[in-house]
Amino acid sequence: MADAYRNAHNAVRAEHGPASLHQCVWCWGDAAQWAYDHADPNEQTDKRRRFSTDTAHYRPMCARCHRTYDRLHREKAGPDRIEREFFKARMRYPRESLAAMADRRVIRVHTYVNGTRRTAPLAVWQVRYQRFMS
Repeated sequence: MADAYRNAHNAVRAEHGPASLHQCVWCWGDAAQWAYDHADPNEQTDKRRRFSTDTAHYRPMCARCHRTYDRLHREKAGPDRIEREFFKARMRYPRESLAAMADRRVIRVHTYVNGTRRTAPLAVWQVRYQRFMS
């Protein structure tokens, strides 16, 4: 099974390139690793690691967000707690407006919906940010 785990990650790198070419989907920082989204109905397990052979179930993340995300799934945290952690990660750039972050490309104005990359206008992120801050 260790080979299956390694092969799954190699397939993700082959299809999407190295994670370092992407931004973290949580904090918008530089990604370093491909993280499994824990949403594959055909999830596989290797010792204590969960993974998917479907490359659509991986997201680029920095090491810090990846550790947090996996810990939340190990603790079986609910969606509300995961969303709070998501917004805490986004707050690593607290003194900048979303427009300023977009200008220096900290924000990538796209998201993943059910494994599909979707583009969203900056205004959508601004609304979400304002709701979180209020």
